[in-house]
Amino acid sequence: MKDRPERRSKVRKPFRKPVHFEQMATELNRQKTNQWNGVCFDISEDGVGITVGCALKKGEVIKLFIPVSKKNTTLPVYAEVRWVRSTKDKFKTGLRFLQ
Repeated sequence: MKDRPERRSKVRKPFRKPVHFEQMATELNRQKTNQWNGVCFDISEDGVGITVGCALKKGEVIKLFIPVSKKNTTLPVYAEVRWVRSTKDKFKTGLRFLQ
């Protein structure tokens, strides 16, 4: 893979933690919430990188639950999918936090 220029305004730091997220879907004119698990690989003030087992779509907004302590406390945040890259059996995904 070619080196790409860094376009982020904030530096991402390694952050290897399991995460949970919710994805809204429409089925037969009904809203449905799908729940998924993934693993963070980095984080910054502006966003996070996660590896997941499902392909998210660029521009999609998800509700992400980021672990903030060892006692199963999570911080719910909304994030926009900025990019998705397929690996062997997973998808690396870049998310931008929404304010």
